[in-house]
Amino acid sequence: MNKHIQKVHRLILPSIVLWAALSVLLLSLSSELFAAEAAQPLSESERSMAAQINNVFRRAAAIVSPAVVSIRVFKTVPPSGFSPGGEQSGLGSGVIIDERGYVITNHHVAVNTSKIEVVLADGRHFEGVERLLDPDTDLALVRIEPKGQTLPTARFGDSEQAEVGDFVLAIGSPFGEGLAQTVTSGIISYKGRQTHILGKWGYEDFIQTDAVINRGNSGGPLVNLYGEVIGINSNIFSPSGYSTGYGFAVPSNIAKYVVRKLIEKKHVRRGWLGVYMAGLDTLRKMPKESRESGLRKFFTNNPNLLEELPKSLQGVLVTSVNPGDPAESGGIEVKDVIIQINDTKLTTARELQDIIARLDPGTVVKFIVWRDGSEITREVTLGDRDTARGRDMQGLTPKEKTAKLGITIKPLTPKLARFFEYNENLHGLIIVSVQPGSVAEKSGLKIGDILISADGVTIQGSQEGVERLKAIVEKVDLTQKGLEMVVRNNAGSRTVVVKNAK
Repeated sequence: MNKHIQKVHRLILPSIVLWAALSVLLLSLSSELFAAEAAQPLSESERSMAAQINNVFRRAAAIVSPAVVSIRVFKTVPPSGFSPGGEQSGLGSGVIIDERGYVITNHHVAVNTSKIEVVLADGRHFEGVERLLDPDTDLALVRIEPKGQTLPTARFGDSEQAEVGDFVLAIGSPFGEGLAQTVTSGIISYKGRQTHILGKWGYEDFIQTDAVINRGNSGGPLVNLYGEVIGINSNIFSPSGYSTGYGFAVPSNIAKYVVRKLIEKKHVRRGWLGVYMAGLDTLRKMPKESRESGLRKFFTNNPNLLEELPKSLQGVLVTSVNPGDPAESGGIEVKDVIIQINDTKLTTARELQDIIARLDPGTVVKFIVWRDGSEITREVTLGDRDTARGRDMQGLTPKEKTAKLGITIKPLTPKLARFFEYNENLHGLIIVSVQPGSVAEKSGLKIGDILISADGVTIQGSQEGVERLKAIVEKVDLTQKGLEMVVRNNAGSRTVVVKNAK
């Protein structure tokens, strides 16, 4: 080794050792000083700051907790080879959001129940007298009768204003009524999470939180530090079934829309466009190997499309158009980039989906589309998402003819019964689609209705029943007499007179 280098090494190495020793000594002294300081009582200013922090959390919990309820549900289970059947009970949470007695909770808490009891924080008990469901968002409303009593209510906040890192509280009844009114805290970990727990037709835009959420918390509120409900706790990700810090809540801005529609219409109807799409920004950042099969097929046929589009172009790329659906009818084509809907410019597919989902079927919307180097305008009349889902369930195409009434009917199968939340042993003919604007829709027939009789004739749940109903319909004058039909759904039986308005 060069003597000069040896000398430098001899000079440096002792210095390194000395500095290491001093560093250890300083760290040790710092730790001791910190420990000594930590052991000292808080100063007045520190105590004041701690009190302010505590008061913010206390006030938020105190504002919302009186409106948080425990929900007891009872379900009649048919006997099977594994169970004698009978009545079973369960527990969820909810929050009163309207003084008229509307309690918001989860769809999976309220669905398929024979009886619902609501227990308030002050111990009062009420029976649910109405149940309104929206499976697409896992939300439900249970209505109770206040009968002149004053009910505490919580207020929705603006979930769009919430940010990752914000403190939140989760309130509910984990594991049963013995732990009712449990409050846990955490932060917002992510916004816009999709867990796919709601399936293909689910509408997911979850707020993710590490606040502890367990079984029984379902339907309870996620609360910001202003004492506002910014989410409805829905599900958790956990290998064990217990909280591991990954909880998901439906954003309040979605909940507010669903609540309004359920109260006004008893059902949430959503517009339908009929395209597969992806945001250009998302596609530009996405590794090719991460593309799902539909996108891979699209880019196999159009390998250079992203490079050919202007880099400054923002919007949503249409990768597939369903034959016969509203997009095709309105002139939307594959490879179009939708840059604006009505007055709103787009950057992500989620934005477009949100807007379409909050518009009613039959709404005419204006699209500005980039095609072949220039902007063009297209107007599309939205279809009905429920009708599209019914077709999807049965493998029907949009162009298949429906009956004179404007409905498509099928014998009720166990698969359809599960989908429409009926007992799997139930038999009958079920409506799987209702044509928008048809005499059936105007008369009050709905997707999921089971037909019991038509014109006084009992309808059997078989293909023979389908043919018999068609024969009855063909003979009826829908302008003069109309057709009297008895139908049923989860809300009970009712008589509908299907008749053209004069």
